Amino acid sequence: MKTPGAFLLLLLGLVLPAPVEMEADSLLYPYGPAQGDQQNPKADDGASPEIPISMIFTFYGKEHRSLYVNNNGVVSFGVAVSQYTPDPFPLADGRPFVAPYWGDVNNNLHGDVYYRETQDPELLRRLTSDINQYFPAIPFTATWAFVATWDRVAYYGSTSQKVNTFQAVLANSGKVTFIMLNYGTIQWTTGKASGGDANTGLGGTPAQVGPLLQQT
Repeated sequence: MKTPGAFLLLLLGLVLPAPVEMEADSLLYPYGPAQGDQQNPKADDGASPEIPISMIFTFYGKEHRSLYVNNNGVVSFGVAVSQYTPDPFPLADGRPFVAPYWGDVNNNLHGDVYYRETQDPELLRRLTSDINQYFPAIPFTATWAFVATWDRVAYYGSTSQKVNTFQAVLANSGKVTFIMLNYGTIQWTTGKASGGDANTGLGGTPAQVGPLLQQT
């Protein structure tokens, strides 16, 4: 399946300079082994293997037939991303990726990173309803989705119990693509190697958020 290049962003939940607490699962779509998710390896700065997808995903005018889910809070196209300290946006090298929370995750310490491609009717109905609620003027019926979830992940160098839960959902109708970023509990912004405090996970160069990272 080939999709046009138009896409829109929807963020659910807040990302603030200070950490925030929310109902961790209130906004997230179902995830985990019970949903048939694959799981990333426990590896600092690691990533999934290259993941073929069943449709051609057009992002900033370029067609992609696969993607990577990176432990450091990024869904990327073309190449995995091991970089743990985020660069300012827009990226000078034009790397195309979606960053629900680009920061120095260490799932060796705590947490898991899950992903799946899906055409599950129940999930697609919920996606359609959510997107229609926020964008009623745009005709949209989801026919395909990719869900990546970082579940209770710790930061590099952590000496605390602070964890983050967040999710990226790529949704397509055959005509329009939405990128939805969902947030549960957010307790840290920065790993120790990025200048963050080992006890608080704050300071230094904090995590960056945003899907539209290609310089034009």
